[in-house]
Amino acid sequence: MARDTKKIDAKGRFFVPAKQKETMGTDLVVTNSLDVGYLCVYTKKHFERIVEQLGKLNSMDPNVRKIKRAIIGEASEVSVDSQGRIAVNAELWERIFAKAGDEICVFNDDGKLDICSKSFYENEDHDLSNIEGLDTKYYVEGL
Repeated sequence: MARDTKKIDAKGRFFVPAKQKETMGTDLVVTNSLDVGYLCVYTKKHFERIVEQLGKLNSMDPNVRKIKRAIIGEASEVSVDSQGRIAVNAELWERIFAKAGDEICVFNDDGKLDICSKSFYENEDHDLSNIEGLDTKYYVEGL
């Protein structure tokens, strides 16, 4: 997973990293992430699978309803413009405390993009030793 740093322009747009632009196509969906401080950008096909999976969950569970509202209800369909940018609405930028002129970090995560403000990322705890139950030898050989 590579990290790119981009800047939000005055219209709330940012450049999709070139490598991801080719693999993700031009019709995308931006929505909240399950991780605080992050947004996700999905291909429409990937997002349709997420909607399908969430649709199978028990709607009587208040946590399921909350997740559906946050992920499906806040989703915004966007298109990559001719210059390789996508526009994110102000409400979603506000969710991650980002605004025009701010730098963001964009991570490619197997066909989706995770986005956070650069300041959030710099202040986030990156120490993996404090993740309860994480034994990196099971995740990555050679560590």
